[in-house]
Amino acid sequence: MELGFVSAATLLQVLGAVPLDGRPVRFGMPVPAAIVRRGLGLDGPGVLQWRRLPIGGADPDPVWIEVALLGPPGRVRLLPGDLGPCADGRGPAFVHERTQQVGVDGPSSLERWRWADGTVDERRRERVDLGAVIAGERYLPGEWRCTQSGLGQRARVVVDLPGFGERVGLLPARGAGAVPRRVRRQLEAAAAALPELPGARGAGDYGRSGGVVTNLEFDTTLALAKAALGLGDADCWQRACRAARHLLDHDLDEHLGLPFPHGPEHRTGEPEVGHAWLQGLLWVGLLTADDDCIGAARSIGRAIAASPPRGTGSNERLREHAWPLLELEALLRHDPDPGLRRVADAYAASIVRRFDPVLTTFRFGEGEVGDGVYLERAWLTCGLLLPALTAHLQRCPDAALAAKVAAVQAAFADRLGRGGPGLPTHWRVAGGEPFAEHREVGSASAAAMLDGLTRNDQRRLLSRLLVQRAVLDTPPLDDADLATSFTLLARCDWVWR
Repeated sequence: MELGFVSAATLLQVLGAVPLDGRPVRFGMPVPAAIVRRGLGLDGPGVLQWRRLPIGGADPDPVWIEVALLGPPGRVRLLPGDLGPCADGRGPAFVHERTQQVGVDGPSSLERWRWADGTVDERRRERVDLGAVIAGERYLPGEWRCTQSGLGQRARVVVDLPGFGERVGLLPARGAGAVPRRVRRQLEAAAAALPELPGARGAGDYGRSGGVVTNLEFDTTLALAKAALGLGDADCWQRACRAARHLLDHDLDEHLGLPFPHGPEHRTGEPEVGHAWLQGLLWVGLLTADDDCIGAARSIGRAIAASPPRGTGSNERLREHAWPLLELEALLRHDPDPGLRRVADAYAASIVRRFDPVLTTFRFGEGEVGDGVYLERAWLTCGLLLPALTAHLQRCPDAALAAKVAAVQAAFADRLGRGGPGLPTHWRVAGGEPFAEHREVGSASAAAMLDGLTRNDQRRLLSRLLVQRAVLDTPPLDDADLATSFTLLARCDWVWR
């Protein structure tokens, strides 16, 4: 559902009654521009304070706003009214104070939200410029040490509002599919079993086999946020918030503006556009009304736009074209920046040039294995490239590109519906004929391929017993790379339909 076409009355009716338990509530939501121009009101005992969030450009519709509520236990409703925004953070619900300074050890900031009922929320951040051992943990130069109190529960209400994830656009409209329901139950169990790393420095991140720190590979923050609102899971919501803060404080390279990739430590490896994700950080920022997270997501978007793919020839990788396109399109949905639009359009055009009508796919150098043989990495083409192009088409309709995408979707749907147990994730092609097919059961990367197909093909394939057996009980709870597998699957829209 495009929020820009939702009437003011509809959106506020969907939000419905906001439950209060006597403690302060602060969260983000999109509101039609017509209401923002008029103002908001509160039906029920308590006080309301709101402001526009720093995203959307000069004239967005809808407008993302921060909503702060303070009142006795019960329910209140947000309505159109005559209460204007509190841009300076000094209103009837709370007073926001922020101080910044530069000391010998690096810059620091202190934020306080002083609520009218006497509650005080606080966040203190200090950058480690020279590296240090703090409470037994070694911080590397460029990391931030963050301590906060009271903030974790303020936006929890978004988990409890029925249909909120669908209405704000984080989740697709919920359907009635039995297979997605079973997969969601498995994801709920997997989320509870995720191995969060120890210590203040590890909080919000996860490990995988071989002692690798995932650095939120494939955007674990996004997966957790979807699971939180899709399952109504408060623990997943807190994990998503910790993951967003972890990325902001520990995983960003201040020089390139991109996250460090997975490795034996948080800040090893060389950042690259094929391992850069901003969606989870952005959604947590929007839903918690966290300006720092929103700003960091926008900054990552600019860094992606400024960091072109590096591979050529046999080193030309699909993921260095598709991930940037997908992430930029996600940011452009909320923040229509002309410079980012041009880069996203260039990525889409670059991908289109790789269309092969004989193989009905988009060919990249990494798949050219010699002697006229092409290695189709189907889990990337179908699970990543097609969703990226679909997102681009939603912003920039193009009949010629849509026809190519539809042709590849149909070819992959046909391929996934053939054969024996499992789903084919890789195969080789020579002379137009596929061979050496590799099939997987219980694999998140295999199940993620369904996200690139049309809704009709998803339903058709999921009605087949062999496909059901391939995706049910995914990911297995004893998966050595559970965090990565959970992330790959939980970020898929088809799971939440």
